[in-house]
Formats: sequence, structure tokens, C-alpha cells
Amino acid sequence: MEVLNSGFVRLVEYMGGDAAVIRNARRCWRSEAKTEDADRQLLRHLIKKGHKTPFEAMVFTFDVKAPLFVARQWFRHRIGSYNEESLRYCVAQREYYVPEQLEGELLEAWVRQNEGAFDFYDELVNTHKLPKEQARSVLPVGIYTNFFWTVNGSALMNFLYLRLDKQAQYEIRMYAQAILELVKEAAPISFAEFEREVLSKRG
Repeated sequence: MEVLNSGFVRLVEYMGGDAAVIRNARRCWRSEAKTEDADRQLLRHLIKKGHKTPFEAMVFTFDVKAPLFVARQWFRHRIGSYNEESLRYCVAQREYYVPEQLEGELLEAWVRQNEGAFDFYDELVNTHKLPKEQARSVLPVGIYTNFFWTVNGSALMNFLYLRLDKQAQYEIRMYAQAILELVKEAAPISFAEFEREVLSKRG
């Protein structure tokens, strides 16, 4: 799913899903579903009561392209695994965040500032042969970075709860919304109930 002006988030793969959560939860009570709706009721109960451990049975890996300042907020979520493209080894791509509301002279100044930083970076790397790990320091925090994020369902729900809050920064909220839509396809009952019982009921 495309996010912001040049970013995206993609669900690369996942393990488990609703069935894995139900399996692990029912181990606690040595129980089986007695009605067609019993599994949904179980997942709803777990979410309402904050019993999150069974949701660790599902694991997701996302491919993310986001502005650097968004990634640094993202990486504050400790329960998960990150593998980021390194500008120590890779040449920076000339891509940077442009807020959609910018126009006219302000937009021109924004582009000029970012293009100037990339021009200087290219000069340092190509003309002066400065190591990429040093040259990258002149680039702004709005450049795009790429990373893989592997996270279990419980930690993902925590991320979504915090980053879909109206107090979260707009840019990371857009990524959180895209992720919610992606995981609702992979684990439709769990995340539909999470949206219904948690996200829609907070003030």
C-alpha cells in the first residue's frame, strides 16, 4: 500500500493467524469450540480482557519505506525485529518526504532545500570520495529509508493502539492505518475485533 508521497508498506509474509491464536488460547482451558461463533467470542474475550499472550502465536513481516523521522519513531517499539538498509554501505536514493499541503513558494523552497542537500551529498561521495558513512550526515531526516519489520500480533496491536491515536504524528498514523488494513486480511477476526473492542471505544 502506498503511503505519503513516496513511501509504502507491504506485508511480505505471515505465520499463524486467527487459527493459531485460537489454538494457543484454548490450550489454557483444554477446550474446544462448541458453536460456530465460539472462536470469535473467544478472541473478543481475549481482546476485551487484555489477554494478549495468545496473539504472539501470529507473526508478520512487513517491508516498509518511510521517511527517516518516521522510522526513528517506529524503532522505539522494542518488541520486534528490524533490518534497515544502511547508508554506510548503500548510496542514498534521491527521495524525500514532501507534505501534501505544501504549495507555491513554500513547496519550491522545500524541494530546493532537499535537492541542495542531495547535490552536496553526491559531490562528497563522487567528487571528493568521502566515505558514504560520513557523507550521509548532510542529508535531512525527511529522506526515505527502507526496512523489514518482523513483529508478533500482540506487539503489533500495541503499535496500532499507540500510533493510530489522534495524538500520534500524522505521518506515522498513515502507516499504522495501512498496516491495520493489511493485517485484517491475514487475521480478519482478531484485528476486526481489536478495531471494534479497542480502537473504536477509546476517547
